[in-house]
Amino acid sequence: MNQKILLVDDEINVRQAYSRAFHKRFNLDTACSGQEALHMIATDGPYAVVVSDMRMPGMNGIELLQELRMLTPHTVRIMLTGNADQKTAVEAVNSGEVYRFLNKPCSIEKMAEALQDALTLYDQTSSERERNSQNAQAVEELSKRLLHQARHDVLTGLHNRPAFEETLEQLLEAPPSATDHALIYLDLDLFRVINTSAGPSAGDALLRQTAQILADACGSQDVLARTSSDEFSLLLMNRSIAEAQRLGEDINIRLHGIGFQWDGKDYDISACMGIVPITQDERRKASAVLGTAETACNVAKDNGRGQLHVSSPSDPELTRHFNEMQWVGRIEHALQSDRFRLYYQTISPLQTNDEGEHYELLLRLEEADGTIIQPNSFLPAAEHYHLSPLIDRWVVRTLVRWLTDNPQALQRLSICSINLSGHSLGNAEVLTAIREIFPNNHLPAHKICFEITETAAIANLNNATQFIKELKQEGFLFALDDFGSGLSSFAYLRNLPVDYLKIDGVFVKNIAQDPIDQAMVRAISEVARVMHKKTVAEFVDNEETLKILRDIGIDYVQGYYLSRPQPLDQLADVPAEQDMSNR
Repeated sequence: MNQKILLVDDEINVRQAYSRAFHKRFNLDTACSGQEALHMIATDGPYAVVVSDMRMPGMNGIELLQELRMLTPHTVRIMLTGNADQKTAVEAVNSGEVYRFLNKPCSIEKMAEALQDALTLYDQTSSERERNSQNAQAVEELSKRLLHQARHDVLTGLHNRPAFEETLEQLLEAPPSATDHALIYLDLDLFRVINTSAGPSAGDALLRQTAQILADACGSQDVLARTSSDEFSLLLMNRSIAEAQRLGEDINIRLHGIGFQWDGKDYDISACMGIVPITQDERRKASAVLGTAETACNVAKDNGRGQLHVSSPSDPELTRHFNEMQWVGRIEHALQSDRFRLYYQTISPLQTNDEGEHYELLLRLEEADGTIIQPNSFLPAAEHYHLSPLIDRWVVRTLVRWLTDNPQALQRLSICSINLSGHSLGNAEVLTAIREIFPNNHLPAHKICFEITETAAIANLNNATQFIKELKQEGFLFALDDFGSGLSSFAYLRNLPVDYLKIDGVFVKNIAQDPIDQAMVRAISEVARVMHKKTVAEFVDNEETLKILRDIGIDYVQGYYLSRPQPLDQLADVPAEQDMSNR
């Protein structure tokens, strides 16, 4: 009885007969014409089922059902007529999408059966429409949620990097405005320390807290995003570079003032920031602007915690960092594609006639076109981005493989010097690789001398001392390179158990003209002799320098006057007599 039925017939006796028969069974209304039916549908509807006589004055049944199909498409439509003509029935079904065609007169039982079937159909289609509507709503909500997640960071709720780059791209592509904008790239200091020591939950809490601090500091027009693990980007609309710098300083004040607490421990929070102006005639890509800001942030990090670096068109620090970043990808590709090459330079004895080959191993990078790149082009980037331990391990593995494949070269070898970076001195993987790879390949440790620079040794004195002691127990030798460059060279020398002192070339190259350099080299030689260490002088470029070094008592010399770096493969089949004669 809940769903309403409308019977439309111009004969009053038909309407009354069905009304009397169905008043307890169905919720039935009647209309005498198509016009009255449309009025009732508009005012009293909707109707689940409409039964219409076909032949009525004015608007006939077919016209009415056609109108209903447009007005209430979900209503179940039944045609009632005394004309059983098949053509008329087909026309009614096709034009009005009639559910059922009943011949007139239609018995109460047959009409009741038709109405019940129509109501059942209406309920089924209504339920299906409700399910479809709910499903469509769920899909729409899911689409909105996915769209939000695609453009926002799940942890902080801020924009993510793709959304930020899209916004920045739109700004750069828009017509020039009368005002400039600015971009801040922010990197949290000590985030990795907190994330590692206190756990990921602490790291997440710190990121959420930082996001809230940044949101509070930004204006309503500004765009804030988390663009990397612990890095945020702020697009400051209609702000000068000076305003951006003041905002950056204010953010650090807020970070420091609020601090961060976890498990009862207080942490001092700060951030390094790179600030980039976006002028009205800016035509760079968003990725380029963001990359410049990130590089400026790296420059700031080099200067310590809580630092800011403002980018400018002629920024030498930014240029250096950009060049280093370019090298990072090339270094990683060179390691993956085996593009590094080993060279050697002879180290010649001055005071004795040592037997065997003594040389320093040197590194080069070969480009795809065969161009050989000197190490001073790529090693600074390798050091800055901590890639040098990977390179050192590559050198050790490659040398061991080469010596294993060339047993005659190994037999002739007296000492091969290998340079190690400062980052390798405290690197457990490098230490393990050295301690395992040589014994596993049955190569004698006493033929290998590792060179570490004085600067690296001072910066990592405890690590360097422990590193040297552990490998000397295995039989390896050590040389302290660029000795004399530090302010306290002699003071810490007794704590470093090295076998050779390689005198900084700055004291050697002008020794024939500068008595101070000569005195410095003589002092190093005397101290080394007392401490039972051998000396090596580099940058020997002429006979006069060689003679002075011999008179001073330097043990070994190295330089272009004696030999130039050559590919290591040239030593593979060199007879011992020939190689010794070249020295």
